[in-house]
Amino acid sequence: MKKILLSCLLLLPFIGFCQQGETKDAISGYYDLKQADVMAFLSKDSVDKGEVMRDLTVLNAILSKDIGEAALVKEISALDRVRDSVAFYNLVTTKPGELYRQKRIMKQQFVKDHPDSFISLYALEENNGMYSADSYAVAYEKLSDRLKRTHAAQSIRDRIAALKKLTPIGTSAQDFTRKDQNGKTVRLSDYKGKLVILDFWGSWCGACRQSHPHLKQLYAAYKNRGLEIIAIANENVHGQKTPLSKSKAAWLAAIKKDDVNWVHVLNDEGTGDMDIVKAYQVNAYPTKFLLDRDGKILLRIEDIQNVEIDELVKSILGNVPKD
Repeated sequence: MKKILLSCLLLLPFIGFCQQGETKDAISGYYDLKQADVMAFLSKDSVDKGEVMRDLTVLNAILSKDIGEAALVKEISALDRVRDSVAFYNLVTTKPGELYRQKRIMKQQFVKDHPDSFISLYALEENNGMYSADSYAVAYEKLSDRLKRTHAAQSIRDRIAALKKLTPIGTSAQDFTRKDQNGKTVRLSDYKGKLVILDFWGSWCGACRQSHPHLKQLYAAYKNRGLEIIAIANENVHGQKTPLSKSKAAWLAAIKKDDVNWVHVLNDEGTGDMDIVKAYQVNAYPTKFLLDRDGKILLRIEDIQNVEIDELVKSILGNVPKD
């Protein structure tokens, strides 16, 4: 049985496993922030290196705590990738991502608890995908004036400004019409009265497909309470147009393999209709929007691990009773 390197599973769950590396290194080393990266980020500022290293040690100690990694590696190692292929696929596309999410939430908490630490400034920059535009701005504003005066802080301010320009919160989502995966004509405006997640993805995008298991859980919990998911697939990779027949085949195969039974449309279905990806200024995958019942944008996120959509859906539609 080949050993599984957890970091490879987190980053490349659809490619498979790595053959090298020790289990303990996979658990303890993957989440650490690296001294070289931190110091490069702060290179234009005069900082006390001792202070930076002290706080770096504190955060890395938090991140190194085993919250289930050892048990997961043992569970994966007990499977044969060929004989237990279905179980292997289901496992590596769910549990590693959830552990990674929890580690990133730990970084967010460190930023909240240490508003005057240079490590908080770095963690806010490095962990930016865990924030929507508004929450990112709020997290930055809570930092100390000392941190805000640094050169390093400018990159965070630039990102906040850029995020706020992308499909401003509170604006009406642009309507579109497409044929879904079953050939039925659907219009976004037909879903007013529901909370709608717009999920921009592609069959080629491992990170997008890694988000499917969690979306399936969210959809199962809230679809009868007024939640709908409309997934918009972009099958043109790196700006290169893919033949329509090939796009459709890859798109439909991914929907079937991942068993994601919500509304799916193809951005380029050959009809010449509006380019939904361009209309929503999507340049990273996955990108998700949450629309309110009137079709207005509540938030936009560009990361599979962000928890804000879950929290907002729960706050609007209520808690789901436990079995």
